[in-house]
Amino acid sequence: MRARLAGLASRLSCAAFFAIAAHAVAAESHAGASGRAADFDAMWRAIDTRYAYFAQGDAVWKRARATWRPRAAGARTRREFVAALEGALATLADDHASLSQRTPESARRIPAETDIWARWKDRAAMVEAVRTYSDADVAGLKPGDIVVRVDGEDVADAVRSLAGKDAAPQARDRALRELLAGPRIGTLHLAVREGSRLRSLSIARAAGSPPNGPPILARRMGEARDLGYLRLKDAADDPALLSQLDAAITMLRGTRGMIVDLRESAGASMRATTVAILARFAAAGTPWQLREARGGPRTVDTIPAGHRSPPYDAPLVVLMDRWTQGEAEALAAGLREAAHARIVGTPGAGLRGDLVSVVLPNSRIAVRFPGERALLLDGNPRESLQPDIPVDLAAPSGGPGDPILYQALKAFEPAKPAR
Repeated sequence: MRARLAGLASRLSCAAFFAIAAHAVAAESHAGASGRAADFDAMWRAIDTRYAYFAQGDAVWKRARATWRPRAAGARTRREFVAALEGALATLADDHASLSQRTPESARRIPAETDIWARWKDRAAMVEAVRTYSDADVAGLKPGDIVVRVDGEDVADAVRSLAGKDAAPQARDRALRELLAGPRIGTLHLAVREGSRLRSLSIARAAGSPPNGPPILARRMGEARDLGYLRLKDAADDPALLSQLDAAITMLRGTRGMIVDLRESAGASMRATTVAILARFAAAGTPWQLREARGGPRTVDTIPAGHRSPPYDAPLVVLMDRWTQGEAEALAAGLREAAHARIVGTPGAGLRGDLVSVVLPNSRIAVRFPGERALLLDGNPRESLQPDIPVDLAAPSGGPGDPILYQALKAFEPAKPAR
């Protein structure tokens, strides 16, 4: 278009040229607005028809269209357009709904991009967990600390401003975690109380770095080296991953039990990889979860056939924490349901449902959201999954070190005879 305009400029008067140029720019702007509006509509319709958790909340989503569609269509930059899409998604209050593209102003995803897990307990903002080696951990924040002020403002007032005066307890907990996520780049100032002592903390936020270490770590442990330890962390959907997993399980065969560590893990990004991992621990045909689309029948998922080696069949213990999320939560639940594993640690992130993805036709931004409810075999929501051996990180037992691993090792100790 610019070349054509330059050619016209040499043959037309300045006035005529600028009139044509202005018309062309207006046409381009109109096309861009139409494309952005079409993308917003594509996202809105997909969620309106397929989002699995609209029971009574679809009226809020319909109001979101009236609020956010004009902002999306009128966005002057891609950053403004992404902000409009994120504003609409925020009305779902669902941390499992997200965009593939973010901006520097985008809120941190909970829990993937945060390091503090807190909730209201007895009208106090209590820190339940802090991600190991994170910004908050380095700054000295600990489980059991009570947050009093955030950036100089009373924490209750700040949460009330974010969630609303009459917000439900679950919404207030979510707002508290959003508040403590802090800026993407900058410093979060906290005043926290530990017992009767008040102290100030400055948590420096910076651009995130990729996860360290291999996705699979395997070793033998225990005094007799007869326990297996297998860590799966942010497993990629790569055929080599399963080969590495098979090699690790082969090395750990013959152990009297295995610890599968899913802490700080988003798991695989595709369900096929999760199911392939489950097939290494449970027999083909074994049920492991239920799924339910909105208005559709309930489906029973089973372990597929095709894995040639027999499954690892010694007792399993799975480690979870608040950063076990999404597919890692599905894997933890599946190991308990199909392989009779015991779960040690804290509840996971509690992300709801199984994801579907829609690519917007003009911007090519992918929108992911829960398109099916995920259920345990007893019919309870997967997000309600609780550990069989809970660990209170604010008051752990077993002395210094890793309290969750400590309890997992204790789970393999022989039962003491009754007196």
